[in-house]
Amino acid sequence: MLIILVLEIVSNASHALSDFSTTLNPNNNIQKDTGVISFDFSYPPAYPTGGDFGKGVIDLGELEVHEALYFKKIWTIKSGGPDDFGVSFFEPASIPLGFSLLGHYCNPNSKSIFSSVLTAKDTTGNLYWGSLRRPIDYTLIWTSKGVDIDKDVDGYIWMPIPPFDYKAIGHIVTTSPEKPSLDLVRCVRKDFTDAITVDELLWRLKMVDINIYTTKPNGGALSVPTGTFLARVNGSDMQELTLACLKMVRNDTYSAMPNSLQIKRMIEAYAPMVYLHPDEEYLPSSVLWFFQNGAELHRTGMITWPVIDDGVNLPSNSSVDGLYLDLPSDEAEKERVKKGFLPDATAYVHVKSALGATFTDLAIWLYYPFNGGGRFQLGPFTISLGMIGEHVSDWEHITLRIDNFNGILKSIYLSRHAAGVWVTPHEFEFMNGTRPIVYASLHGHSHYNTPSYHLHSNVEIDADDMKLLEEVLKMDSSKLPVVRAEKILGFGVRDDTGKSNNLIDIASSYQVVCVDYNVSYMEPWLNYTGRWGPKFSYTFTKEVIKIANHFPGKFKRLILRILHKLPAELLGEEGPEGPKMKESWTGDERT
Repeated sequence: MLIILVLEIVSNASHALSDFSTTLNPNNNIQKDTGVISFDFSYPPAYPTGGDFGKGVIDLGELEVHEALYFKKIWTIKSGGPDDFGVSFFEPASIPLGFSLLGHYCNPNSKSIFSSVLTAKDTTGNLYWGSLRRPIDYTLIWTSKGVDIDKDVDGYIWMPIPPFDYKAIGHIVTTSPEKPSLDLVRCVRKDFTDAITVDELLWRLKMVDINIYTTKPNGGALSVPTGTFLARVNGSDMQELTLACLKMVRNDTYSAMPNSLQIKRMIEAYAPMVYLHPDEEYLPSSVLWFFQNGAELHRTGMITWPVIDDGVNLPSNSSVDGLYLDLPSDEAEKERVKKGFLPDATAYVHVKSALGATFTDLAIWLYYPFNGGGRFQLGPFTISLGMIGEHVSDWEHITLRIDNFNGILKSIYLSRHAAGVWVTPHEFEFMNGTRPIVYASLHGHSHYNTPSYHLHSNVEIDADDMKLLEEVLKMDSSKLPVVRAEKILGFGVRDDTGKSNNLIDIASSYQVVCVDYNVSYMEPWLNYTGRWGPKFSYTFTKEVIKIANHFPGKFKRLILRILHKLPAELLGEEGPEGPKMKESWTGDERT
């Protein structure tokens, strides 16, 4: 055992870890070179200089990482996957001298390629216990040889076998049955890595025993994703051969985060334009406008107080229970304030680090004094939910995730009711070339990237539901009290979006309220620990019955059956907590 260990050390030491280049290491592929290609990425804006932001390389602590943006195609499968268009595998190319490959990349053929893969450089100066080592061998995970799939040649997916106390970060793909060169890839010392979990499915095919996924860090705030893929073989006894991601270990965690001038440039370049629905009654405002127009502070057992100035009298250390803000008591003023005031609307920007401080998140919060009632799609019928979904105050947000390597916008988070989704920039319309267009839904203000109708919180229906629906469809729908909306078919809460003259230009109406790594002054209202609206006194069941009573017998029965399957809390019956009290303020976004 000692002899094997010595040989392994000598073998690794005889190959300088700083002389790696993909152009010098054959991948044992039998296909002709496809040439180096560039992924479809946008060029970053011209940032002011200062610090380590935007320099292309980030120091994680004795391990530098570089974002590879150029690739060579290795192999393509032409079918299978969620959309049955197959996937392609790529190898990072044009890697700077001294940086090493950590694994290959996989992308669905139906999707625009907008991603990056990290390469790494050992800066420990230690040839025997450095941050990077060559694998000691490879294990063949899977081959397409003998498998009936649409392909030009056979492909082979390999797992690098790391030395003791090191971890493999990614798989290697070849079109030859010969094992790849040990010089092709590097493994990472265990204390520079973190655990991963399966993320999105990239490829699967019926009767084929392998699934291919993207991965993401398993919850660690300092974990750094690498962009490689994970191959899992069904029923394999090699599941202990797992991959890992990287980890930020340097003491100065925020070294690559942007300074105030660079943040300003980010916002100017990438701030969204938000369209409100043409029929929207409840517009956004600034928080101060809400306070100055009669907002009241309520506390159990105490008299009602007006909110003073910028919220200096708002409690910052009380329980959320029995403490809430409300609209003015005067009915006329209440109705006026509900409508908001668009000319004074302000976007509140929270700047924070993400994914081991290799990304900057700009969380852009919008405030609405009132959230209107919802709509429900019942088969082909759109039904108004009346006051269900109404509540005082609505906080919604959009998060821009910008990489700290080059300052490029990589992903956009759109909040939708209780959670949200990450969307790639390719899926947006843009204004002025770089500014994404976002649509806020009618009454609920959920965010979408398209002007259309959307269903969320789908309800599962059974055979009895369908039988009732078939009977209802025989009725004269022209006499039913349904919303005259665009026709779709589905069962769930409905969000409608569209362009209008009401537009929020984030770049011209924003305020940076917090920079996590450079906190100075913070607005008093951000530290308010109560709710921004009261709990409504109505009960969900009574409101459902009230809605159903407007419809004839069979339709009434169908409404009662379907709506009672929908969790009442999903539509919100009480005012929300403020941005700083939400999980996403200190953690990642909820999806």
